[in-house]
Amino acid sequence: MTVPLPKSPFLAYSPRIVQILDVVDETPTIKSFRFRDAISARAKPGQFGMVWAPGVDEIPLSLLPSGKGEVTITVKRLGEGSRALMQKTSGELIGIRGPYGRAFRCTDGRSVLIVAGGTGTVPMLALLRRLAPKGVECSVVLGATTSHELLFASEIQRVSIESGGTFIITTDDGSAGTKGLATDATKDLLYTKSFDRVYTCGPEIMMKKVVDLSEETHVPVEAGLERIFKCGAGVCGSCCIGPYLVCKDGPVFDGHVLKELLEFGRATRDSSGRRIPITRS
Repeated sequence: MTVPLPKSPFLAYSPRIVQILDVVDETPTIKSFRFRDAISARAKPGQFGMVWAPGVDEIPLSLLPSGKGEVTITVKRLGEGSRALMQKTSGELIGIRGPYGRAFRCTDGRSVLIVAGGTGTVPMLALLRRLAPKGVECSVVLGATTSHELLFASEIQRVSIESGGTFIITTDDGSAGTKGLATDATKDLLYTKSFDRVYTCGPEIMMKKVVDLSEETHVPVEAGLERIFKCGAGVCGSCCIGPYLVCKDGPVFDGHVLKELLEFGRATRDSSGRRIPITRS
């Protein structure tokens, strides 16, 4: 039975309690949790859910539909909420509301470039799963600091190659793929191949460079931003960037919009709303 998407984020996207089906240790600092929720399973690539660790905190996480009404979320150990979720095991309960936010466009183009890094790989995998079956040639640059921090590399490589695209891994320390930055490989591809669109999600300094490169090569680009979300529905204002609210107007933005925002790639905000500089680490 198809579950209709709710019309109001406040009435219909009310918290739902779900049971964790299984837990996967992806890297030394990242885990994935799979659960069943018909509404979250209809999330589009780039949309997120507000995930509740009972008694602790609620945090935004990308939603990765995995078929049969099931969804995967991927958590990196950072703050109190993520640490609490990391301690959860199969059979335990968590809360979920959403999906929220503006998704990536599923282009009608024939060839795209996807640039992913860190946990930004999650929405990029969701996008790849959506585009490749439509006959879109999907080239992917997957970046990480080291081989131990690469996410979903096997599936991404398989789907990318099967679509006819190019697959490149870059690591800062050279422990996998090419030693260097994801943006180095992105530059090479943009100047040697033709693409209809670029998609990127990951560290913001990386995305800033990808947006700049896309502008130089006249290829439309979309980027998925990460900010502190407290409500997820555009009420609290904690995720503002320029005149926009990332949770509502984003998290996916067109490159030409981001180019006008002085904060993009340079500054973010802490939980109090104070502006702080973005560093590469």
